[in-house]
Amino acid sequence: MEKTSEKILHIAVITNIYLEMHFLPLIKEIYCNEKSEFHIIPFQEHYSAKNKELLSICDFIVVWLNYESLYYDVWNKLFANEKNVDDVIEENYSLCENLISTLLKQSNAHIIWFLFEGYSVGFQYTMGYINLFSGLIDKLNLKIYDEFRNEISFINLQNLIAMVGISNTYDIKNKYRWNALYSKELLQVAAEEICKQFMIIKGITKKCIILDCDNVLWGGILSEDGLENIRLGNSGSGRSYQDFQRFILALYYNGVILAVCSKNDLFDVMRVFHEHSEMILKEEFIAHFEVNWNNKPDNIKKIAGTLNISLDSIVFIDDSTFEIEAVKSMLPQVTTILYKRDTVYQQLSCFNLKSGASVDDIEKRTQTYRTNLSREILKNEYDKYDDYLNALEIKIDIHEIVPSEYNRFSELTQRTNKCTNGKRYSIEEIKARIENEQVSMYSLSVSDRFSDLGLVGALEIECNTLILFSLSCRALGRNIEDEMFKFIMDKHKINRVEFISTYQNDDMVATFKEAFPDAII
Repeated sequence: MEKTSEKILHIAVITNIYLEMHFLPLIKEIYCNEKSEFHIIPFQEHYSAKNKELLSICDFIVVWLNYESLYYDVWNKLFANEKNVDDVIEENYSLCENLISTLLKQSNAHIIWFLFEGYSVGFQYTMGYINLFSGLIDKLNLKIYDEFRNEISFINLQNLIAMVGISNTYDIKNKYRWNALYSKELLQVAAEEICKQFMIIKGITKKCIILDCDNVLWGGILSEDGLENIRLGNSGSGRSYQDFQRFILALYYNGVILAVCSKNDLFDVMRVFHEHSEMILKEEFIAHFEVNWNNKPDNIKKIAGTLNISLDSIVFIDDSTFEIEAVKSMLPQVTTILYKRDTVYQQLSCFNLKSGASVDDIEKRTQTYRTNLSREILKNEYDKYDDYLNALEIKIDIHEIVPSEYNRFSELTQRTNKCTNGKRYSIEEIKARIENEQVSMYSLSVSDRFSDLGLVGALEIECNTLILFSLSCRALGRNIEDEMFKFIMDKHKINRVEFISTYQNDDMVATFKEAFPDAII
């Protein structure tokens, strides 16, 4: 069996400050990828022929420009009324726009841009923390972000500085010795944030949160205190629980599957979801409830099976040390979080989520999971599986991908680990691939009598090679993969199938061999 070889990951950093001393070693240490090469490119030299060639092969380009070093005299020109704020913003923006546009033309790399910060000038010591020159830096950042937010990723450097504190951010001694402006402490959090962005772009994230109820979603023990006495609200001791529910709902709207696993009576828990006026999480947001008095490791396995997701995609949150240790012992693949009000949000950093997820797709997915019980009931009415599939009234639509599907198409390739050939795509890579006339990309949508599953399949063929095959786990069990193979064979003669192991898709090798017996895999 031939597998696609893992290529070297090239990462370039374009900057006008010295980063080699601390930043480069930090990012190498955090990223920990032996097949990665990092390149520092001085801003003034990014247009050279040598660096243009280097940038053209990069997978990631990080741009970190210091405003003070870029525009030495701008502040005094503004003080002297030699320039006005709007003209300065336009001049600054023009430089940034030209750089970004050039990089987008030269390379298919993912671009990560550090937004400007204005603390390094030091005016806060003499003028206080005023909105200097109508918030020039903030307006410039917003203009760049609004124009390019769909094409590149942004890091808010001012937020990182807020984390470490202005007094801990700068290294004045090395600024004048090496042009190394920032402290090791700031560079540490910046390196961590870049690696976070790498994982977000590549879709490396957990998929599902399984939540306990008592002292997690609300304060108190439901079976002992009753619905009327649990602590939940926008003030007092119930506020932290309501705030946590708001945060979890935000994760839901950014693609995280929610499930509940609680030792309680199901009727009592559903009463809280239906009747408690302070509940932020509603039943419709929860893909599956496993509420009973059985042990939680078994219930978690049942949830994973019902949702058809792997255990290593799951995060389990509980306030009980006993339950956490039981899950750790019996299901070590599951990420466990002991709920504590003051630390739970930091622990949820195991999620690496893109913004801008399609709420429509999220609701379709949740509805599919919630209607699976109806499918099981229907299935039990038939002795033959084919008769059950006919009764489902499955409708399949396979068509050439359209721009409105790029985001979901990318998400599907990144989140699917089982029924896939292992190929992953970002939105930028999809846009680049679709421009190739020899490439055909198709998306597949499915619905049945119970719900619309939405876009659940992705295909790509180039020169008789199957480059991409991906089918969501929630669409399995309906013989949809057979329809995908039939569609491919009707339109293309496949003589090669690319395959990259996800450590969960090894069974697909036999499936591809059966579908394309003459193809090299």
